[in-house]
Amino acid sequence: MARRVVHFLLHVPKCAGTTVEEHFRAELGEGFLLAPRWRNPLRAVIGNRYSMAADDPRLPQLKAVTGHSLGISLKRHFPGAEIRCSVLLRDPVGYHLSMYGYRVMRHRAGTGPKPPPFARWYLAQRRNPISRFILNHYFEQGIPALYRLSSHDRLDWLEQRLRDFWFVGSYQRADEMIAGISHDLGVAEQAERKNIGLADARAEALDQNIRERIISENALDQALWDRWATRGWKADGRSPMAPPPALPGNDRLRNLGSDIATLLWRTVIN
Repeated sequence: MARRVVHFLLHVPKCAGTTVEEHFRAELGEGFLLAPRWRNPLRAVIGNRYSMAADDPRLPQLKAVTGHSLGISLKRHFPGAEIRCSVLLRDPVGYHLSMYGYRVMRHRAGTGPKPPPFARWYLAQRRNPISRFILNHYFEQGIPALYRLSSHDRLDWLEQRLRDFWFVGSYQRADEMIAGISHDLGVAEQAERKNIGLADARAEALDQNIRERIISENALDQALWDRWATRGWKADGRSPMAPPPALPGNDRLRNLGSDIATLLWRTVIN
């Protein structure tokens, strides 16, 4: 009897996750689960968790799980199954532009306030949001654990675990990832694109000084992108990686100070 396989598809914001979600929702039906959000006000502080019962009737038929709230603790509900994890990443400049474009589109649709100019809006955004999201949401590392890790340690911690992922790559490879996982699941391999960015929120229109500031202040996410955007399928074999960049190894307090500063800016801007 073949071993059961369940795909965990991490949905990092602004990394083509909606396209991935909608494709597998349509193709798998009851075999698809959008991971439920753990409704705990301290979720971001103590780390994401799950409260699904082990006898939840959805569990036996699931083939793919995704969503912003997907966390590693869900694995315990699939004893004996092979969990194949995949994630799409994005460069920090592209991420922030896409997130800003999303805020602009919400305002134009009448579902959100008008954001300030990009440079001012950026001040209220946490640094290294992609690596932080993966650590806090999927790997369920709460605030105490986050601040025990320097930027150097966060990259090392993540890379040790990403080596075991089935697919890791650029958001621009979403079609490739979807096709490969769909083939594995025996469903249609071509997906309809759902993530259409705002036409006037493009990297080439960004002031060079702001671009350089984003790269400098999000060096961990930039390193994650530079080192993993082209890695692709684990099954294809991944060549040895060059030594990691010299990220700070003693910036724990600076990371904390940066988060406090962005929270203060968010209060002022909002």
